[in-house]
Amino acid sequence: MGLLGRETRRTVVDNYELLLICLVAIAAAGGYLTYTGHVAPGTETTTRQVSSWQSSGSFSHNATVRNGTSAFPEGEVLEDQPVYLRKVAPVLDGVFAYTYSASNESDLTASADIFVQYRSVESTQNGELVYWEVKRPLTQDTERSLATDERMAVPFSLNVSRAAETVRRIDSEHGQTSGRLEIAVISELALSGTRNGRSVDTARTYRLQIIPSQSSYRVANAGPVTNGGDQTVETQVEKSYGPLWMLGGPALLFGGLGCAAALVYGRMTDYLTLTDAECRWLVYRSAREEYDEWITVGRADPVDDDIWTTSVDSLVGLVDIAIDTDERIIESDSDSTLIVYTGDRLFRYEPPPEPGAAVTAGDSGAESSD
Repeated sequence: MGLLGRETRRTVVDNYELLLICLVAIAAAGGYLTYTGHVAPGTETTTRQVSSWQSSGSFSHNATVRNGTSAFPEGEVLEDQPVYLRKVAPVLDGVFAYTYSASNESDLTASADIFVQYRSVESTQNGELVYWEVKRPLTQDTERSLATDERMAVPFSLNVSRAAETVRRIDSEHGQTSGRLEIAVISELALSGTRNGRSVDTARTYRLQIIPSQSSYRVANAGPVTNGGDQTVETQVEKSYGPLWMLGGPALLFGGLGCAAALVYGRMTDYLTLTDAECRWLVYRSAREEYDEWITVGRADPVDDDIWTTSVDSLVGLVDIAIDTDERIIESDSDSTLIVYTGDRLFRYEPPPEPGAAVTAGDSGAESSD
């Protein structure tokens, strides 16, 4: 077996218990994934939408030219303008429209009353401070039954020039407050009946603000106001797992068990056990790599008989001698013998033969002499 195989076996033997625990843990994890994925997946709670609804309330407006000019001929209808001239078109006509849609059978009764609202209001850090407020009806008692996607339209008409005079007069009655004078068209909508099979009894308010100036008035239309909602139910369904869970569980289970069985078998049959010769070789190779910078490969010539020759038992010991004497270690390029020459002494270390490698007769004799 090559060096890589010996080192691998030594690593496995040195970490046998840890490897066995890891493999058993992997198999246990695979068993859990396999059990939950294939045997007892369990259940989970899901939320399912059973119905939904949406409503929309909006204002549209126009003004007919009553005092014709060069730019605006009398009788022309100006629609959804941001600004109207008070002298040219003093009356604002409009329609409040409401509609809703529902996913299931519904039947609502809608009642809309439209008012003109006058008030004096001041903005504060905590919201609005209303000094006074007056509401007067424009359109009342508009009621009809609405099915889903039906549209309810309620018309109204307001003379803005007169409304501007009215709001100033009411404020004078209160001593001319410091608040901001406002005019708005208010639609108060009441809904009753069933929507998606559920009882409904609610009210909503929609607002169209009118801002008059000396010669004109501006309509601050915020556009459609929408509301909506849905109804859900919770159900228990069987859990589902992805392919990684479904395939990875059995793979981890059988892979972990198989590797653990192979590890135990190798330990019981001494397949993983290193021989003494392999252990000596691995110790030498580890030291050879660690102290490579102290070793130079070269030719080792014979020495005189008066030179003392000493054999050392390990490469580490030879390295210690080289450090103490400040000499290099020479590795023979012919037989890999390692020596340190100090002038009057020769220290040598013969590395163990690699197990399984072909050796010469001389090498075999050297090994047996050890």
